[in-house]
Formats: sequence, C-alpha cells, structure tokens
Amino acid sequence: MPLRGAKQFVIYYLLLAPCFLVLASCKAKQANATQPTDTNQPTNTLKTSGIVSHQYRPSGCQTIMLCKREVEKDTLFLIPMTSLGEFDKAGLEISFSYRILRVHNPKGCKGTPVQVSDIKAK
Repeated sequence: MPLRGAKQFVIYYLLLAPCFLVLASCKAKQANATQPTDTNQPTNTLKTSGIVSHQYRPSGCQTIMLCKREVEKDTLFLIPMTSLGEFDKAGLEISFSYRILRVHNPKGCKGTPVQVSDIKAK
C-alpha cells in the first residue's frame, strides 16, 4: 500500500506543478500590463513639415499635404483624415506630427491617410 500512495503523490505533483507555473507567469504578465503609459505621446507618431495643397479638389480629394523627403529624394503625399482647421490654406507651409492610419483612401485621393496633430505654421 505505501507504494500506491507514493505513486499518487508523484502523479499529483507532475500534474499540479505545471499549473502553478502557468498561474505564476500569468500573474506576472498582468502586473506589467497595468503599468501606466504616457498618454501625451501617441505611438508611431512621426514629425515632418510640408505644404498644404488643394490640387486634387477637382477629382474629389479635399486636402493633401506634400512633404519633400531629402534622403529618398521624392515627395510624400499625406491625406489628413482629421481637420487642419485654420491651417487648411493652399500653399501654407506647416510642421506637424502624424500617425499613419489603416483606412481606405477617400475617393479621388492618392496618398497615405494620416491623423495629424501638433500643427504649426512655419
């Protein structure tokens, strides 16, 4: 009979030890997940400057921003999905932060849809 009790103890130990390890690791992950994040700095935000343009209004696109890139030697076309407010004037040079959005382009627009923030006139 003592052998049977020892076998049961080993079996219970082998079954319960992984459960305790899983519970301990989940608890540690929960503690890290509740740490506060800096809400003032949105993730994936880029800073740049560009010129407001209305050149595609006849095709249905309201406003785009043309950003010259020195390293790539090309122009980046950004479509603001948020209002530019008082800065929505053709030819106005602005500096701003933007975050790329994963949405479809508005009809008639060619470029990258972005959410714009921290807009300043140059």
